[in-house]
Amino acid sequence: MNQPQLLASLTRYIAEEILEGDAEDLLPSTPLLELGILNSLETARMMTFIEKQYGITVPADAMRVENLSTLSAIADMVYACAQTQPS
Repeated sequence: MNQPQLLASLTRYIAEEILEGDAEDLLPSTPLLELGILNSLETARMMTFIEKQYGITVPADAMRVENLSTLSAIADMVYACAQTQPS
């Protein structure tokens, strides 16, 4: 997994599963929390998707606001978690 592929996969997930296809303005820098795109329920669903899709566990201490604020930040967090876990 590389970061551009990860970002594309997460963007597709947010667009299809959370925004129901209405994501023409969705950018890597879109403030997901600030705009209410991600809330606690959607974040939990997304983490389940990430853990199943990539076979990694995102530790609770990584679930900070700054790591969930944008698609870019989420992709960076997931990539970092994947790099520290055995494959």
